[in-house]
Amino acid sequence: MKKFELLLPISFFIFIFGMLIVHVWMPDRAVSQMENRNLTVLNKRPGLEQIFSGEYSKHLEDYFTDQFPKRDGWIREYVLLQRHMGKLYLNDKYYLAGDGWIAVSPVVEVEEEAVEKFVDELSGLSHDLAQAGIPFTYYSFPAKATYILKAPEFMPKDVGQEQNRKVHELLKERNVDEVRLMDYMDPSIPVEEMFYKTDHHWTMRGAYAAYEALIGTLSERMDESLSPIPYDERNTVCLKNEFLGSWNKILAMTVENDDHVCYNEPIDFSEILTIYERTATREYQADVDKLYGIAKTYEESRPVEYSEGYSRDLIELNIYNQKPQVDKHLVVIKDSYFNPIQLLVASHFRRLTIIDLRYFDKPLIDYLKEIHPDYVLLAYNDRNLNVYLKNE
Repeated sequence: MKKFELLLPISFFIFIFGMLIVHVWMPDRAVSQMENRNLTVLNKRPGLEQIFSGEYSKHLEDYFTDQFPKRDGWIREYVLLQRHMGKLYLNDKYYLAGDGWIAVSPVVEVEEEAVEKFVDELSGLSHDLAQAGIPFTYYSFPAKATYILKAPEFMPKDVGQEQNRKVHELLKERNVDEVRLMDYMDPSIPVEEMFYKTDHHWTMRGAYAAYEALIGTLSERMDESLSPIPYDERNTVCLKNEFLGSWNKILAMTVENDDHVCYNEPIDFSEILTIYERTATREYQADVDKLYGIAKTYEESRPVEYSEGYSRDLIELNIYNQKPQVDKHLVVIKDSYFNPIQLLVASHFRRLTIIDLRYFDKPLIDYLKEIHPDYVLLAYNDRNLNVYLKNE
């Protein structure tokens, strides 16, 4: 009888000891592709202050959690368990809307404080540029979370569109030029065709419609004869690779779907565009095909993320056009929604400068005064209420 009583604790210690051996034997991972975040890597030389303050204990806790053996497999099993138990919000945020669609829990109240701060920052940016004689417009791009709701009737109503309208109303009151791009996009395109089922970004079809609306509204604002390259479905080419949707990765790739990365390139951009990427240490000429659509070079068996399908988020790009439609320099301050259309937009201007303020390492206003473009626009998806003016 005593042997059986000892069996459980002995088995437990054998399991713990075995997991410890596996943990030590396996190399640390710096990044979780599935969770789309950095993982805690062991600090092997903590300082005395870290040890006595308790900071190192927290570090070890995070380390063992992040580097637990077969972590991705455990996460996958946990997600499947939630689905089996009928949980509405997987990982407390995402729900399955059928036919491969993943949606997020609704925002039930307008984020008044975030809206006010966002409007204040945009107003300040617009004012500073106006003093320098540089025109500015804020563009809100329609976000998937705002337009793909697919919520059951018993779920609370999402206020994303209401919040977006409020941002534009407040900016208008402060005389900041603004464009709610959804109001200018082709209404005949079903909203379901505009966004990925398993990712928070839009598809090439949605992005192309945004490009057409963007150029159309810019033509009026810049007083130039700008006309977008018309969309032609015959130019669409899709990869066969499995698509690693951002929300599906959070759900451990447990949602079957028919998402694929697609392209619609009406011209050969490499023939007219020259691109320079600026990193934290240098600026160099980049290969168009390596900067945009690197996934085209992948084997079909290799899964593809949105950033590989289109473009990574970079500090700064300067794209020069040998055959511009107008002799103007446009600056776009953007988030990742702009990435699929950056070459399409660049095809119209002598120079397109693209800035991502999440990584930008210079005082923005001083830099814009230095290069003095003909026009500046800030183009963010409408769920993004952070200007990221950290260097001002």
